Amino acid sequence: MKDRMLALGLYINERLGKNINFKQIKGDPIYRGVLFTCMKEDYLVSNKKSEVINTIVTMSRKKAEDYPQKMVKRYTHTKFRKIRERKPVEFKVKGKSYFIIHL
Repeated sequence: MKDRMLALGLYINERLGKNINFKQIKGDPIYRGVLFTCMKEDYLVSNKKSEVINTIVTMSRKKAEDYPQKMVKRYTHTKFRKIRERKPVEFKVKGKSYFIIHL
């Protein structure tokens, strides 16, 4: 999981053009190891494209009743409903490819 957080941090640094604190990157309790939050923005990160696609399919199929009551608002937000429209971006770190989707 730390390698994915590192890849996400480097991706954000490159995309924004400024350094971020890697401690700001937090993992998600439900989609553990795949969904991360940094500076109030969500990202799907994986070294396997199939894992990202499977997570997208899972997220788009779930309804509000499938999530814990406290997290319903977060996971039923419009950005999660429109997730199928997004394409994964391939990002390489130390010769290893990661697929990242900014939600």
